[in-house]
Amino acid sequence: MEITSMMSGPRVADLSGSGSVAFGPPVRLRRFTPEKVVCNIVLAIIGIMFVLPLAWLVEASIDRLATRQIQIPVFSLVNFILATDPTRLLALLNSVIISAIAAFVATLPSALAAYAFSRHHIPGKYAIVLFILFLSGVPINILIVPVYQMFSTLDMLSLVPTAVFLGVTAIPFELYIIKNAIDAIPLDLEEAAQIERANTLRILWRVVLPLALPGIVAAAIYGVVNTWGNFLVPLVLISAPEQQPSPLTIFGFMSADITRYGAIAAYSLIYSAPVVALYLVLSRFFRAGFVLGGAIRG
Repeated sequence: MEITSMMSGPRVADLSGSGSVAFGPPVRLRRFTPEKVVCNIVLAIIGIMFVLPLAWLVEASIDRLATRQIQIPVFSLVNFILATDPTRLLALLNSVIISAIAAFVATLPSALAAYAFSRHHIPGKYAIVLFILFLSGVPINILIVPVYQMFSTLDMLSLVPTAVFLGVTAIPFELYIIKNAIDAIPLDLEEAAQIERANTLRILWRVVLPLALPGIVAAAIYGVVNTWGNFLVPLVLISAPEQQPSPLTIFGFMSADITRYGAIAAYSLIYSAPVVALYLVLSRFFRAGFVLGGAIRG
């Protein structure tokens, strides 16, 4: 019988006739190679490039004399007092409303269209899906002038029409994400529901959407983030100052005379909190999707 070991050295034949097998000295694996060293150095540099702006953000938010550089802070809460002014909190609420409307407008029709493209025979549907995906790469800024003229003519330069427009622009990519999630669902589950005489709407609501929920949530998060940080579209399409979202409020901390770096940092931390909270709340759907996906494959 031959005995092998992953941790031992090369096998040495036994000439004594006892049947035992002897092993040579263990082979030491090289932990560090030039490739690994270079890769770790590059990753460390990239990590520092991401960490430094975040470190400045935290330091400047509590520094009464904040500048563009990281320095020992003069501790003060005056920046957060400026950032939590009622007018600026209203802008944060406007961002939440715009993002929620845009995500709903984009996700619901994308889910229905994705099911149709995934399960029904549509002539040339692959070319149509690729064309739709190509539309997601068209810069939204090139549509600003004609959309502004249309909104101005219809007296729609306000929060809700702008949110609807931003939601429509997110549909192509959301459709592609949700379609891939539905494609991964076995058809056997829908056929079993059809045997139980379930109609298409019931199958979609009870079978497809729950299983595709991780993809739908990912698409909805994309719709929220795509709207949350948009600056140019609200600037052009929202005329009322009280309806302006947070990105324009951050811009308001900068003037020709002075730039309030500490207030910008404090408001940016507050501004990023809802997105972080959204991810933490919805992350459980991703974990559930991974577990369910493994169960289906098994």
